Amino acid sequence: MNTFSRLIIAGALMSPLLAPLTLAAPAFAATRQAHEDCDADDPDRNIAGCTRIIDDIGEGAKMRSIALVGRGLAYDAKGDRERAGQDFTAAIALDPKNVLAYNDRAILWREKGDPDRAIVDFTRAIEIEALPHSDLPGSGHVNIYANRGLAWQAKGDLDRALADFDAAIKLDPADASLHEIRASILMERHQDARALPDLDAAIRLNPSRADNFATRGMIRYDQYAHNSRWVEQRDLDGAISDLTEAVTLDPTNADAYYTRGLAFVMDGKRDLAAADFARAAKLKPDDAQIARMHKQYMPRSGGPSGALAAGK
Repeated sequence: MNTFSRLIIAGALMSPLLAPLTLAAPAFAATRQAHEDCDADDPDRNIAGCTRIIDDIGEGAKMRSIALVGRGLAYDAKGDRERAGQDFTAAIALDPKNVLAYNDRAILWREKGDPDRAIVDFTRAIEIEALPHSDLPGSGHVNIYANRGLAWQAKGDLDRALADFDAAIKLDPADASLHEIRASILMERHQDARALPDLDAAIRLNPSRADNFATRGMIRYDQYAHNSRWVEQRDLDGAISDLTEAVTLDPTNADAYYTRGLAFVMDGKRDLAAADFARAAKLKPDDAQIARMHKQYMPRSGGPSGALAAGK
């Protein structure tokens, strides 16, 4: 995902990399090899090359600040968060407008369980530039409103998290992951109906995500089950269609099979429900609720549907 410098949705959402920077070698400073190493897809080469740039005062403060971010990313990739944080802080000291240094340090704070410090750094980054380019070819932008929104969500402030994702989507409405995460926040606020337009957008923009079909299908089924007098048959059909797409994309999704089974029960299709409960039970044998429905709808005969009920 290109939107975030490094991302964990909530759910998701959601494949984590900090925002890297591509360095252009100046004519009179560290060698071109140092710049190539600093940009390489190898943390050890990054550390060696970026260090040569950092130590060369001829590079200038801005370039050395960029190299400090690059080395910090490499240290983080190797699991050394302490050194990574020190490099991001040093990068900010050299260039107080290095937006990615603030962003990447904020992500470290967030992942260390300190959302308050993360929010301070994300806010400073937003003041500089809310949608900076990562400078890595093909990697797109870093949406800092979205990153701060995740920090607000981690802190439990869903109103501010939602406001930040509103701002993030306004900046980049074509990013499916932003809609997916905003939907998850709305659902966390028990506003499932409001989440549906975001799930629609996420599916339209990236139709390969099984979880989005499953979530939308579950919401549609739940709405039908609790409002059956007022909801049309097409809403139940929509739930079944979504859940069918979900299990087609991800045949291991037990919850999607289970919910589709419930929908088939509502639709009067007992055999299809039994088959779905059987598949769900095979995938989640320790789930008491699934086991109860599997037992209730298991065919008593050993006919063709019996094989499905056995999960074969």
